Amino acid sequence: MTYERKRVLLTVKAYPERSKKYGACVCTAGITDSGEFIRLYPVPFESFRGGKKIPKYSWITVDCEKASEYLNRKESHRIRYETLKVENQVSTGSDNSWDARNRIVLPLLSESMEELETKSKTDNVSLGLIKPREITDLTIDARHDTDGDEKEILKEIQLTLEGEKRTDLEGAEYNFRYHFSCQDPDCKGHSIMCEDWEMIESWRSWKKKYPDRDILVQKFRQKYLGYMQDRNLHFFVGTHSRFSTWLIIGLYYPPNIT
Repeated sequence: MTYERKRVLLTVKAYPERSKKYGACVCTAGITDSGEFIRLYPVPFESFRGGKKIPKYSWITVDCEKASEYLNRKESHRIRYETLKVENQVSTGSDNSWDARNRIVLPLLSESMEELETKSKTDNVSLGLIKPREITDLTIDARHDTDGDEKEILKEIQLTLEGEKRTDLEGAEYNFRYHFSCQDPDCKGHSIMCEDWEMIESWRSWKKKYPDRDILVQKFRQKYLGYMQDRNLHFFVGTHSRFSTWLIIGLYYPPNIT
């Protein structure tokens, strides 16, 4: 395999994860300038302490090659991080219409999770965008699957999105799960965990602001359930690196057209 320069609109920064090979990394995904989904890995978590700033919805260029991985996910590419350059950011627009973003993102909309699940089996598709038909709930559950080694590594890398050093792990120790139906008329409903970094960071920072857990949960659900239901909410979804399980890896929420 040879490296190829690609231009990508970064649309997803999922919560940092531990890689035995690469250390602490941020899973990033985006859309190439030819209109295809792509996953870029590894983007070292250390980059968010300083140096390169990589805001979402920025065009970047980077040398990458098709990744060799266990599940052979179609969109996965390994990058040469030192070649990454950040270009301009695609803003929401002066009228906050998100029109410029929508023109790039929405053409990649899939019909349903069922369609993506079929494509995953037939063509190793592992990234997609869906619009839920109805969101019935957002649940918050304690995690029980973080082992001791991972906790020690996470202690070293916990930062806010702005680069502030953090020490608490509670944001990483909870699962946030959307319960929804998608556009397929035969959809029997889905319950999918969300690993959007913005969501997890909100929980961490609001925990200090609202020490009463009942109020924290209320405020959190107001934003990520109530507010999102009033927007034109879409889910960026992707499969796990080791399992074929689908996760919500990012939220896309332009305003509803009135």
